Amino acid sequence: MPAAAAARTTAPLDELTLRRAQRGDERAWRDLVTRYQQPIHALVWRLLAGRARHRVEDLVQETFVRVLRALPAFDPAGPASLSTWMLTIATRLALNDLRRPEHGAIEVEPEATDRTDDPAERRRLGAAIATGVAALPDAQRAVLVLREYHDLDYQEIADVLELDLGTVKSRLARARTALRDHLVTAMPELGGRS
Repeated sequence: MPAAAAARTTAPLDELTLRRAQRGDERAWRDLVTRYQQPIHALVWRLLAGRARHRVEDLVQETFVRVLRALPAFDPAGPASLSTWMLTIATRLALNDLRRPEHGAIEVEPEATDRTDDPAERRRLGAAIATGVAALPDAQRAVLVLREYHDLDYQEIADVLELDLGTVKSRLARARTALRDHLVTAMPELGGRS
C-alpha cells in the first residue's frame, strides 16, 4: 500500500487505550506508537524532502517523546483529533529542523503512485512527483503534504501551521500549480491528460 493510502487509513486509537496511555501505561504507549509511527514517519520524510534523510528517524523519535510527554494534557474532546495533534508536533519539529543551515542538497527516491498499471511508468511518475514536491518551498510543501498525503482539511492545516485559512488555500494552490508545471516539464506526455 502506498504511504499516502496508509496515512489516510490509520484507524484512530480507541478511547480506552488513549486513556491508559494518558495515565502512563507502557503497553498503551506501544500501541499508540505502533498505530501512528508510519504516518508520522511518512510526514517527516516528505517534509524534509531528501534534504536531511539522516534526521528523519531522530525527528520521528523526538515527535513521540514529545507526544508521550504531553499526552496527559491532551483533550480528546478538544479542537484537534489525536492524529492531527501528533501531526502538528511532527510538522513543527520538521519545519524547525529545515531552518538549520546545514540542510542543502536534495536527494529524492522514487515513490510509487497508483496512476498507471505499468510499473516502470509508475516509478518514473513517482520519481517526478517526489522531485517536484522536494523542489517546493518549505511552506508550500508543508501545506501540500498535510493535504494530499495526510488528508487534513484546510482548517486543520491552518491550525497545525498556525496560519490564516486564506494563506493555506493560496499556498496549496501555488504548490499544486508548481507541481503540475514540474510534472508537465518532466513528463511532457502528461500535458495532454486531464
